[in-house]
Order: sequence, then C-alpha cells, then structure tokens
Amino acid sequence: MKEQILKLCKRLNDFSIEEIETISELDSDELMPIITELVADNLLLVRHNRYYFIKKNKKRSAGLPLMFQYHSNEIIDFMIKGFCSDVDVKTMINLFGIGKNVMDKFYSYFRNILYEKQKAELIEYFEKEPKIGQERLYMTAKVYLYLYNHKLYVSEKMLKSNYSKKHTEEERLEIKNIYLRSFRKVLSRSFAHRFNLHLSEEIWKWGKDYKQRYSAIKHLLFA
Repeated sequence: MKEQILKLCKRLNDFSIEEIETISELDSDELMPIITELVADNLLLVRHNRYYFIKKNKKRSAGLPLMFQYHSNEIIDFMIKGFCSDVDVKTMINLFGIGKNVMDKFYSYFRNILYEKQKAELIEYFEKEPKIGQERLYMTAKVYLYLYNHKLYVSEKMLKSNYSKKHTEEERLEIKNIYLRSFRKVLSRSFAHRFNLHLSEEIWKWGKDYKQRYSAIKHLLFA
C-alpha cells in the first residue's frame, strides 16, 4: 500500500490530505500513517497543510551527499539562503515545514565545507611558514588558531612542524580581537559540539554581505 500511495503522490506532485483521500479512496486513519512515514523518509515535504513530492536530482547531486537527492532545488536553495542570512533552524522549520533532522544535516554540511576549505588554505600557509597554534578552550572543546595575512584560521588539532615559530605580539593581539568578535556569536552550550565548525563559520561570515555569502556557498556546492 505504501508504494501505491507513493506513486500517487508522485503523480499528484503536490496535494492536500483531502485531495489524496478522495483520489485514493482511503480513510484518514489508514492514509495518515503512510503519509507521515513518507514525510519521515524525506519522500514528501509538508508546508502549510500541503504535501509536495520530493524529486531526486542525480545530476545536481553528483559529488554531494545522498541527502541532496531527496530535496527539491527550491528547498535546498531556501536552506542555503537561511544559512547565509543567519536564520536559525527552528525558524526555518516554522517557515518552510522542513524537518529538524534535515535542517541540522544541511546546516552541518554547509559548516563542514567552509571549515574544510579554510583548513586547506591553512595547511598551504603552514607548510611554507609553520607557526605554533594559539590554543582556545570552550567548555570541553579545544581549537587552535593561526594567523596568516591578517586572516584567522581554525584547526581542530594542533598542526606540527619542527620549524614552527610563535606568532608575534602584534599577531597574537590580532588573533585575540578576531576570535573574541566571532566567539560572541557562538556562546551557546549546543555550539560546544563541533566548536571548530561554528567558529570557522562566523570567521568566514564576518565582513561578507548576504550576496557574497550566498554566491560563495553555491560555488562550493555546485561548481
């Protein structure tokens, strides 16, 4: 029965419960558990009491996590825009009816790609001019900070070299100022988990307007 309802949802594309009840000729008590399961499986999206079939897009998702296949271009774009606009997960759920697990996974993925990009840049600088990372501790989370060309980089682990030098006094002061500016935005117990990701996100966002953030994320995802 579930497969039959899924095929019907695909054919309808978007519908209300009343509409699919009429077409399927099933009672609500029999239909709703199936619809709820399809939503939980990320096969349907519910927004403002209407349900939308989620089409896979294999071409667009090449090289991306499997979860990108199960959400429409429109919904993924909403999540990118929300992330770039600093819209929290709860608000996105209320606005668009996207599940919390889905939002958490996508926001986490956006943070990961930003962190990995800046980490790759950091390693390039470090190999040419090794420095001793400045340690910062937030609750139980520890990160190491490096400054190159007035840009702050974050590493979850200390980078090691036999030739590492200390940052200069001027650099340490600049590290402190940039860190405190970004740290104020992640003062939350929930951010202690993967603190390096949240911190690198805020450092990356600083000084960029919405259009710059949006363009950069889109490029990292789909270029």
